[in-house]
Amino acid sequence: MSSAVEQSTAIADASARLSTQLADPAWLATLRAEAAAAADALALPDSRRERPWKYLDISGMKLEPYTPTAGETALSAAADGLTLTTFAAADASGQAVIQKYLGSRVDTRRSKLTAMHYAYLQDGVLVQTAANAEVGNVKITRQYPNAGTLATPHTLIVTGPNSRVSVIEDFRSGEGDILALPALEVVPGHGSQVRYTALNRWGAATRVFTDQSTIAEEESAYISLNVVTGGLVVKGYLQSTMLARGSSSEMYGVTLGDGKQHVDFYTIQDHIGADTRSDLLYKSALKDESRSVYYGLTRVGLHARNSDANQEQRNLLLSHGTRADSDPVLEILTSNIIRCSHGSTTGPVDEEQLYYLEARGIPREKGEDLLVRAFLGQVLDRVPDEALREELEAVVDAKLERRG
Repeated sequence: MSSAVEQSTAIADASARLSTQLADPAWLATLRAEAAAAADALALPDSRRERPWKYLDISGMKLEPYTPTAGETALSAAADGLTLTTFAAADASGQAVIQKYLGSRVDTRRSKLTAMHYAYLQDGVLVQTAANAEVGNVKITRQYPNAGTLATPHTLIVTGPNSRVSVIEDFRSGEGDILALPALEVVPGHGSQVRYTALNRWGAATRVFTDQSTIAEEESAYISLNVVTGGLVVKGYLQSTMLARGSSSEMYGVTLGDGKQHVDFYTIQDHIGADTRSDLLYKSALKDESRSVYYGLTRVGLHARNSDANQEQRNLLLSHGTRADSDPVLEILTSNIIRCSHGSTTGPVDEEQLYYLEARGIPREKGEDLLVRAFLGQVLDRVPDEALREELEAVVDAKLERRG
């Protein structure tokens, strides 16, 4: 028997044992089994053939050392019109919502890693709002302390018509070797607004492969922000599909890398419906031998008339050993659009600005930190909630202090 077959059999067997251990309902046991079969059939991504994996080769990554392990999940929020629960603790109504939407946005068969996420799914959280609800910050804190863990947290956000909700997910892990496969699915109701913020404060040896996906309904708005300060590898597949008329997407990102960190995002802004709007701004500040990779696709479909799309990615290189690769792509199938633009820049800190600060008594290192804060602040300033914005700025400041 080949090693590939042995590994695939191990996935199926371990998934089945986990399903029994967790006493899955029949529909979830079936989903796990189908995902395990997909993981069996699929190979790990090939950097030679798959464009989003061009700069990260994991074809030889060994999966055997990792054991599916539940993390420590803490939920914090209390508001009228909000249901916040783990999958396991959901009542009959919540279970019906989970069954209806789980796997509807993040395809169980999209890749071997995604299939493994569903095969070993644990730590699921449902965030659901009623129609017309106004919900403040919902906080989900996830901690994975043990080396050898295979973490598979899943967040499902389902909003009622004309509701508003902000969800902050804080990921942390220990310093040992950990493999994390998080997934986020957003199902926004008609005219609703969803804000989602991911704080990637993973340990220095954690490798993360995350999937985030939404399909926007009529007049709905999805705003996401990914902040990366930790993790050895953080790679994201982020897709926003504007299916219905008047829907919109805003995708923002901040990376503060050092050491040998590799942060890698593949984004898709898919305009299908008419009168849709998207905006994207990702910024990276890199030091030591860290690396940033960005591959972004803005697609405007044949029937997406009056679309307005923008895509920007900026990199700030703070050391000679850093590297940034950026590849924004446009695919436009109709001429009836308002705008479809993209841009990318990569360069060092402006020496004139540093000189200006030094001339006023600010040491070079402190001056560089001030310029990094200002550079990344152009993204963080788009967070309307002052308390959340200050929390994110504190996360950036803490990383800058550790780097110093």
